[in-house]
Amino acid sequence: MNCPSCGKELERGSLYTELGRGLFFLPPGGKVGFWDTKRSVEQHGGIVLDGPHHIRGSDRATVHGYVCRACKKILLEY
Repeated sequence: MNCPSCGKELERGSLYTELGRGLFFLPPGGKVGFWDTKRSVEQHGGIVLDGPHHIRGSDRATVHGYVCRACKKILLEY
């Protein structure tokens, strides 16, 4: 797969977090509260990439995607 910005080859990989409540894309000023659900995050304009997690032991999030090292862009699949 090629980068949509520069056309160079993308590398497959994962965006990963640990010890968090999940992984989210939020609009400016957006926040995720401890008891928020996927539905409540989406109702406020957010995108849930993984989670939300409310219990210990479920605090890792992984989202697969691609990276372009040439133009420093990441393309995620959610």
